[in-house]
Amino acid sequence: MIWFNARAVIEKIENGKRMVLIQRRGDAKHFEFPGGCIEWGESVIDALHREVMEETGLTVTRIHGFESYAHNGEVEYVKPYSVFLNIHGWTDPSGERSKSVGVHFKCEADGEPLEEGDNSAEIQWATPEKLRVLLDEPDMFGNMDRGAAELYLSEKN
Repeated sequence: MIWFNARAVIEKIENGKRMVLIQRRGDAKHFEFPGGCIEWGESVIDALHREVMEETGLTVTRIHGFESYAHNGEVEYVKPYSVFLNIHGWTDPSGERSKSVGVHFKCEADGEPLEEGDNSAEIQWATPEKLRVLLDEPDMFGNMDRGAAELYLSEKN
């Protein structure tokens, strides 16, 4: 099975300081960006909006990049912030082999984060300095979001 995910690198600027929203998923030890699986018949962008709302309570107001549809609305074309693939995948308890592929979008959102969302906890704004500390600690930031976090930290503004 291949899982396809939409994830959000939600940025806000407060008092001239950049911050991104991070969270823990369920009982996971590591932090990650909000997002999750795209449901059958759902567009990537619709999944992004839904997952952010379910997990954080925030409403995505701007997605950096663009989206468009083919002439019949059957194919979605997007320009993501980054793409990830879990190369080796994993074996679930039933013995089924799975992989995960997904896209990150750099976003802005309105609202106040929930204390806990749908399978998410410790939802919080992180400065670039805090994000760097998490990335430098083994197992403190999810592997599927690590590349997007590194990309974010490489940006000057």
